Amino acid sequence: MQETNFEIDRDAVKNYFLITQTLLCLVLITFFGIGLILALIHYFLFGPWLCPQQANNLRYRLEGSTLRADGGVFFLFRKSIPLERITDVALVQGPLLRCFNIWAMRIQTAGSAQCEATLYGVRNPEEIRELILSRRKQVYGEKTEDA
Repeated sequence: MQETNFEIDRDAVKNYFLITQTLLCLVLITFFGIGLILALIHYFLFGPWLCPQQANNLRYRLEGSTLRADGGVFFLFRKSIPLERITDVALVQGPLLRCFNIWAMRIQTAGSAQCEATLYGVRNPEEIRELILSRRKQVYGEKTEDA
C-alpha cells in the first residue's frame, strides 16, 4: 500500500502552541509570584522560536497498515500505531483550538486507558478520520469493526 501523508495547518498549530505554552507558564509560575514576567518572556523571546519548530517537526502519515506520528524539538518522538489496535479516532475542538480553527484527533487503541496519540491541526479531519478507519477495515476486515 502507498504512503499517505496528512496535510497540517502549521501556522494555526504554531499559534496554538504559542498561546497554550504561554498560558501554561503563566498558570504554573503564578504560584511563585513571577508568572506574568516569565509568561511574557516566553511569549516574546522563547516562544517565537520554539513554537514554529514544534509545528514544523510534526509529521503524520499512513504507511501500509501503520499510522505514524513524528514530532518534538528537544526530545523527538516517533510513534507507530498498528491500524489493528486502533479502536476509535475522536475529533476534539476546545475553546483555544476553535480560536485557531484547528482540530485535535485523538487516537484510541485497544489495551490503553488513555489516547495513544494526539494529532494537531490535520486539514480535513473528518476525511482523515474516515480514511484511517476505512484503511483499518480494508487491511483487517470485519474482525476489528466496532461492536
